[in-house]
Amino acid sequence: MTHESILREIERREYYNNFAPFPVYDTEIINDLKKLSMITSKENSNNEPVTYCKTCLSIHIKTVEFEDTEQEVDYCISCSNTDLGKTHISEWEDMYKERYGEKFLDK
Repeated sequence: MTHESILREIERREYYNNFAPFPVYDTEIINDLKKLSMITSKENSNNEPVTYCKTCLSIHIKTVEFEDTEQEVDYCISCSNTDLGKTHISEWEDMYKERYGEKFLDK
């Protein structure tokens, strides 16, 4: 099941439980589905590409929007560089470990 289908199923079961005098669907199963949806959302977030600074490998990136021109500029908060790249989170962790000698999440 995908994350979206799990959320739809939770919503459907809770919807029918609200109209019945007694729960039609087991509430423990609904709670288990909610836990499963939290797990699948974390797995999906790991598949999202991250934007990183090519100079310092920081992922603390800010976007500035200009109202008049509707143009956006992304830059690194740490070093103010605008030379950015996108990659998978695991590839970025490998680059970070190679440069700084430790994993970012171990700091």
